[in-house]
Amino acid sequence: MRFKILASVMSLMPMLTFGQMKFRSVDTPKPIEFTFGFHPAKGAFVWYKGQKDPIALKLKSLDIDSSEREIGQPDFHFYKYSEVYQGKVTGEYGITEWPRNVDDIYYIRFKDAKKFRFELIKDDEFYSGKSMVLLKGVQIHFNAFYYNNVTFIYPNGKNIKHRLTQLDKSQARRVEIKDYNFDGVDDISFETARGGGPNHSFDVFIYNPANKTFNKLVEPATGCGGFENLKVDQINKRLVTICKKETRETSFSYKFNPSGNLLLVKPE
Repeated sequence: MRFKILASVMSLMPMLTFGQMKFRSVDTPKPIEFTFGFHPAKGAFVWYKGQKDPIALKLKSLDIDSSEREIGQPDFHFYKYSEVYQGKVTGEYGITEWPRNVDDIYYIRFKDAKKFRFELIKDDEFYSGKSMVLLKGVQIHFNAFYYNNVTFIYPNGKNIKHRLTQLDKSQARRVEIKDYNFDGVDDISFETARGGGPNHSFDVFIYNPANKTFNKLVEPATGCGGFENLKVDQINKRLVTICKKETRETSFSYKFNPSGNLLLVKPE
């Protein structure tokens, strides 16, 4: 195992799952720099300095080394991403991650099999939580910590803003990319813990393949008053919300009709 010493090689922002890291090439005649938008499953991207648009990444593999967990060492995650440019796989990125650290960053350019190595550009500025997800070619800009807006920037330049659930100062916002309306296409949600209690609110945006836009999903009037503690029931193709108040829980189950509207099935 290579990483037995846990001295801080690279200190990152508080939550790597929301991280945008900047890397610079090692041993190249001219430095190559890019921003790496890390997301462990979907929504990752690279954005090269001086380029107009980001490039989508698709997770190729994830290997986890937990061989030294018994002696107090953390797990090490070895990510490989395929670079997808103009619909073609043009390269591979690799990154090794463990708590608040990254190492062994590389890029292999497939057209000539040339391998580039990169290092983290250390930034002393306070991390504001500014983050982005690249999904369906759409730039989705949000903030993990302090602000409550999300902006969708479409390939045609169209810019749409939405207000998210109010975020408490002590909390962080999480992103989930999954199929919420069971049409086989990925959607996106933003999860916000409320007041340090048991309730988590979800702002869900459904992707419409016909017009290639994300639309905010609105809960029917009957329910929790929002998507509280949302669960996706893949077997029955339902969304379930759970309202928690002290020791009492009330659940509501919803299904999509053929027109794509969300309807109450029954309170549970």
